[in-house]
Amino acid sequence: METYDQVLVSLRQIIRAIDLHSKKLERESGVTGPQLLVMQLIGTQGEITSGVIAREVSLSQATVTSILDRLERKGLLTRERSTHDKRKVMVSLTAEG
Repeated sequence: METYDQVLVSLRQIIRAIDLHSKKLERESGVTGPQLLVMQLIGTQGEITSGVIAREVSLSQATVTSILDRLERKGLLTRERSTHDKRKVMVSLTAEG
């Protein structure tokens, strides 16, 4: 097998392993890998904007917004307009989150 083929097979194995672990995580905890990543960042940073979250976890702003919507519906985080800058919406974990 050529090196190129070996790389493709290895990448497929890695993707498959990630997919299996992500499904297991979601079954056991009720959140997906990306959701957990976002929650961990919020937990370490405290109040944070979605733009900063997107930049720190290397996801698009639209993807982060969807993740935040789902986590907010589950009661794991809240969004509040900043008292210092009304243009910003600050995200923080709830006690359950």
